[in-house]
Amino acid sequence: MTISLSDSIQAFPIRHGKAVFAMELRKKLWSEKFDAIAFAFPASLGEDILIGIESLPAIGALAIHVDDELRAYLPFDPSDAYIEALRQGQQKRLPMHFLEDDTLLEGPFLQPLPDAYLVTGIGIEKYYEISKTILAGLEKDDRLKHRTEIAYNQLKKLSATYKKILFICDFPILIELEGKFRELKNGAANLHFSNTSDQNNSDHTIANQILSDLTIEYYPIKPSLLYFALGEIPFYAGEMEKERQNPFAEPLDYFDLVKRIFVETRNQFLTDKNEAWAISIKKIQSALIFLRNLAIVQKKLSPDLLDIVSAAKGVFGNAFAAKVLEAARFYPFIDPLQNPDSQLEIGRQFIHIPGEENPQPAFNLLEDEPKVWKTIHLKKEPTRQKQKDFRYAWDARGMCSHTPEDMRIEGFNQSIRRRSQDLDLQAHARAEKLSTSLKDGIDIRETLRNWTSGEIYVKEIPPAKGRMDTVVIIFDDEHDERYTSRTTWYAEHPEESTLTFFATDPLSKMIGPGIAECEYGGLSLLFPPRPVKDIFSIPPEAMGFQSAAEQLVYGALLNSKEKSIAYVSHRKPGLRMKGMAAKLHRRLIWIPLTSFSAETILKLRKFHILNGKQVRAWASRFIPD
Repeated sequence: MTISLSDSIQAFPIRHGKAVFAMELRKKLWSEKFDAIAFAFPASLGEDILIGIESLPAIGALAIHVDDELRAYLPFDPSDAYIEALRQGQQKRLPMHFLEDDTLLEGPFLQPLPDAYLVTGIGIEKYYEISKTILAGLEKDDRLKHRTEIAYNQLKKLSATYKKILFICDFPILIELEGKFRELKNGAANLHFSNTSDQNNSDHTIANQILSDLTIEYYPIKPSLLYFALGEIPFYAGEMEKERQNPFAEPLDYFDLVKRIFVETRNQFLTDKNEAWAISIKKIQSALIFLRNLAIVQKKLSPDLLDIVSAAKGVFGNAFAAKVLEAARFYPFIDPLQNPDSQLEIGRQFIHIPGEENPQPAFNLLEDEPKVWKTIHLKKEPTRQKQKDFRYAWDARGMCSHTPEDMRIEGFNQSIRRRSQDLDLQAHARAEKLSTSLKDGIDIRETLRNWTSGEIYVKEIPPAKGRMDTVVIIFDDEHDERYTSRTTWYAEHPEESTLTFFATDPLSKMIGPGIAECEYGGLSLLFPPRPVKDIFSIPPEAMGFQSAAEQLVYGALLNSKEKSIAYVSHRKPGLRMKGMAAKLHRRLIWIPLTSFSAETILKLRKFHILNGKQVRAWASRFIPD
């Protein structure tokens, strides 16, 4: 996985900030022994870099001033191959040498190269060959020749001291160095590694290029702005650190990190257990397929943060996408004792040093590819203060539903009525021996039961009598204390049902001006709509109700004009409910709630209350589809 420059020098080309290269370099340093590690990096930064490495896993950065002017910064990125090599070198107590002068501080050294994830499939050597072809057709940076000459001379000097050197550099320098070392092998150069005068000349060359007025300061980076400092998503960097600290951890798969973002978001960032329950493994797989297709369309192998959030938004919705963004930007190894006023604020091409008035332009020394701004639109949850303001403005005299949710629940209501009516008819079907007609079809169960007799049985389903006009849905019958809002809503038009429900307090979660988000514990739908008495206005102790679900079912039994009532819940109706139904000459047709997908249940259970019909004009801006 390395490029051989000479008998004593192996070169490892890297892409800055790419976890794939850091992982491959770690494997290289674990599998082989080296006498020294050399870096194509300014020698003037070496001492400060080695000190800054000690702060990891907490991430900081060096702010570099040239002639009292801020020029660049160097973040200690756990996903960067340079930082990984420095940490490995310190652990192995290897000599580490920085070979360049301060030419790199003049500006960023950028080059467009293929997706870094390609390395895992084809290896460093083939990736290097592809990169050579790409870079050959581009205009070279004017500083490249100078940097290559210095690295070449310094490597020859180190070769006189060490038998096996690992040289870590970027692709353009290695391409130039490979040509120079090839000439040396072919006898085109008159220089020899043990030439003392040549060593002195190389020392003199690098000394002349070291900037005399160089000020370097270390600062911790503000955690919320780590994304701008690191080459990878902060979540990736955190996972690499977890693997480093666990000696029994399995080697990280780069693409597996994307899966972990969705899983960790579900497990750690969703406080609502019902929302987490709806984020199934199957849906996560759908998001990964979405993400793969999105990458293919953009001719990429690995997704960036925008792609991951877009996939989450497309599959799970806006709310979960916002949580994914939060999880992706979270880095767990943060020093809690750090003073926020002493933290470095980093943005794109600007940093704000603590104590200074304004941000100043600076470039990242560990950035080697051009980046562009991308935009994604997400609806953020309001702050606590905003929610407080919304609650104060709430008028309890005017409340109504959100129209798209009305249409959704009515559609579900119709399908439940049809399904329960079919079940009711099937329950009253009778079987008889085949004589002259198949009637309503062969009764397979009864025929198999009497298989030894050789008789065929058919079933006869009685004609439907009446219509199913009431549906009861119980989502939760064990936590009545959560559902403090209990009321009846009357239909606004003939296509709506009369709705009786118990739900969470609407003022406990305000998501917008005049918009409250609630969760049903249970509801009943009466269609065609008609005015009925609110069953929750009757004190539970007066009728001996033991739960809100019992009270809701009793109201449905009382107000229904039909004998059969659809009952949707996790469990079959108990003896008390069956007894209530029998007294009122009704029967409950049970449909398991588990026969519906978790996504369907979540969409039905969550609803919104609007503070007046005028709120419908802007409600869709705050309520996700």
